[in-house]
Amino acid sequence: MTDTSRRPTFTGLIAHRDLTYHYSFFVPDGWHRLELEPNAGSGVFYAPDLDDPLTGFSAEARDLQTIVTADDLPTLRAGFLGGLRKMPRSVLESHEAEAIGRLITMEARHTYRDGAVTRKRWVRLLYQGSIQVRLIAQGATVEAFNYWLPMFFESMRTFRFGDWAAEIGLAPAD
Repeated sequence: MTDTSRRPTFTGLIAHRDLTYHYSFFVPDGWHRLELEPNAGSGVFYAPDLDDPLTGFSAEARDLQTIVTADDLPTLRAGFLGGLRKMPRSVLESHEAEAIGRLITMEARHTYRDGAVTRKRWVRLLYQGSIQVRLIAQGATVEAFNYWLPMFFESMRTFRFGDWAAEIGLAPAD
């Protein structure tokens, strides 16, 4: 059970590096890494507690086999938001989308029902060239999401196409 009277404490961050799809981000040290079943790509899930597999941070990447450009943003945004709204009792709390050069990014925070439980997610889609990366920070409950939000924030906001660790000298470039 998550103690919501306190906030999680950082003990450090480690670099997650995906050398196939060329992206990286930082995750809290001590979180458990689980490989996701690939859906024509690669995926990983980091959980702060293995006893709560519905709370954590995931990253999934795939090659779309077509170049995505800023001109695609209105269509991508409509599909992204439409998909989120189809989830049971989905309530969209915030969303944004933008294109910056070759980078296209969209994100949203929302709650939805899963049986009798309301869950909260922060979803971010990023595109560069033909690569799509989907990041999801989810709490098994709204309270769990709020508790872990400082940790989720680090992973969401340190994401980049490229290799953080190699660029700052922590790991050899592969």
